[in-house]
Amino acid sequence: MTLDKNTIINDSLLFSIIIIISILGLTILYSATNENIDIVIRQGTRLIFCFFLMILVSSIDINRIRFISPYIYAFSIFLLVVTLFWGHDSKGATRWVMIFGFSLQVSEILKIILPMTLAWFLSLSEDKDFDIKKLIASFIIIFLPIAFVIKQPDLGTSLIILLCGIISIFLAGIKRSHIAYLFGLFLVIAPLMWKFLLLPYQKKRILTLIDPSSDPLGSGYHIIQSKIAVGSGGFFGKGFLNGTQSQLEFLPERGTDFIFAVFAEEFGFIGVMILFLLYLLIIIRFIHITQKAKSYFSKILAGSITCIFVLLIITNVSMAVGLLPVVGVTLPLLSLGGSSLLSIFFAFGIMFSINRRA
Repeated sequence: MTLDKNTIINDSLLFSIIIIISILGLTILYSATNENIDIVIRQGTRLIFCFFLMILVSSIDINRIRFISPYIYAFSIFLLVVTLFWGHDSKGATRWVMIFGFSLQVSEILKIILPMTLAWFLSLSEDKDFDIKKLIASFIIIFLPIAFVIKQPDLGTSLIILLCGIISIFLAGIKRSHIAYLFGLFLVIAPLMWKFLLLPYQKKRILTLIDPSSDPLGSGYHIIQSKIAVGSGGFFGKGFLNGTQSQLEFLPERGTDFIFAVFAEEFGFIGVMILFLLYLLIIIRFIHITQKAKSYFSKILAGSITCIFVLLIITNVSMAVGLLPVVGVTLPLLSLGGSSLLSIFFAFGIMFSINRRA
């Protein structure tokens, strides 16, 4: 396998933006972790590995990626089973499995693997008509891994994975009648999920979203502190390393779930707008690649990755400002974490591969 010199050169804008946001992520992580250089070095090492992975994936022909998609999906199911029985426990959840000395959260990678598999399945037939059989088979593909992720337990990631799958189905051209069926099914299932599936602490998170002050020292603490951090940043921010909520450790999960709050407090409205502009440039480039995609598989997958990228940003930022309950979604390229970083760079590599083919 050789790396085509045009793989990255033709996407110099996208490649440059990824580097800029990655460096910005390491910078804000240094502040969020109270200048812990060891964590920054560890994250930087992960970034270097992920950059090489992205370049490797980008050099693979998209048709080969299509061919191996079901095998990667099957392997991820196997890893979920391994995680369930022999996974690493942390804070009462078993979500990580050790592979060659590295801790991997398989559910993070599924956010990309699932759309790959659905795009492969939906592109098997020359007939692009989305009938009820395809819909049922697609939901079997979606819910099989979700069943294992819920057992970890990780309802928040399960919902994100579900949304990732539904996005792929919609992009494949689902019928309006099927949408009506799904909406009706949701109205029936939602009360049952609330009563039988949600754990007490998960219900409390949702209720706290409506009124964080009802439990300011418990489930509402995260949201209250995050909103204070975002609001106190003002127009220009308090300056790098000068955020009181993060430096005085009022803000929990500063390097992961609430890194946006740290960023907003230190760089203010102006900094947030610059960050959003950088994200917007990536999204615009993704849309352009999706439009140029030659095959049905490529179009579904590229469109899915674009929507998922937007979904992750909106979810994380909405968590930070109290519009959504805390579900443990990281901010792409900024948050601390190896598995989420691996997932997003794998997606970048696929987008480069699709663009090269186009």
